[in-house]
Amino acid sequence: MARASRLWLWHVPAAAGAAAALFFAGAFWLALRGSAGEPIGSPPPPPAVTPVARPAGERFVLVLGDSLAKGTGDESGKGYAGVLLELLKKTGPATMANLAVPGAVSADVADSVQSANVRSLAASADVILLSAGGNDLSHAVRGSSGSPVRLTEEVARARARFLENLKATLGRLREANQTAPIYVLGLYDPFGSDLGGAAPVSPSAGNASGEPPGPPDTRGPRARLGASVISGWNLLMQEAALSYPNVHVVPTLDLFLARPDYLGIDRFHPGGAGYSAIAMRVHQLLPQNLR
Repeated sequence: MARASRLWLWHVPAAAGAAAALFFAGAFWLALRGSAGEPIGSPPPPPAVTPVARPAGERFVLVLGDSLAKGTGDESGKGYAGVLLELLKKTGPATMANLAVPGAVSADVADSVQSANVRSLAASADVILLSAGGNDLSHAVRGSSGSPVRLTEEVARARARFLENLKATLGRLREANQTAPIYVLGLYDPFGSDLGGAAPVSPSAGNASGEPPGPPDTRGPRARLGASVISGWNLLMQEAALSYPNVHVVPTLDLFLARPDYLGIDRFHPGGAGYSAIAMRVHQLLPQNLR
């Protein structure tokens, strides 16, 4: 009799508790599934893009990207975007929102265009300026530790990531605004003796005019690889731009050739003269009705 009492006091309540736990677990699972059989936690659709209200006739420029878009290195603080805004104001009302972040890589830029604020600004923009890729490339070069093989591998990996991020950025901007022209800033070569520049003549070679050969090539493998790498990344931008309507790559490599005076104090970013040259080129590429 005592044994039966112990069974009643301990085993029956335990069984009831287990049954209750199974019941609540099943109910919780059904609640998460929802009445339509779909998980309640599934990602919601992207929110509708609401353009920012602006005065009639005012041109609005949205600037996204890295330190080049921000104007790092310009003594005046304007950068090419600021100089471009001054040019636009000469022909009518114009305003600008510069959301660029110095040090941003292409993944950061791709992430930024997912925010509701950037999407709304993009939807109302008449012109979108974009700069990305320079930090991706420079990080790959620094991560190579001077090894030519490692350099090639790091650059190739960075190039693949950059292309994916650039396409994601352009695709999201086009979702928000299907008509505004987008101008992607091409890369230039600021390094001279480190990651670029035309290769000097070999000391063992002459030339057709009989002039003496040039000085020996004392640059490292980074310098010899530089020009082709930067040109290749610019070509990659061009290929990506062709996948989307009204997207243009602004060539800058030629602007800085043999123009060290276009660089800022850090010898990496443009100075005021360099940014002014970029701004003039962008302005030339704008449609007549936006100038």
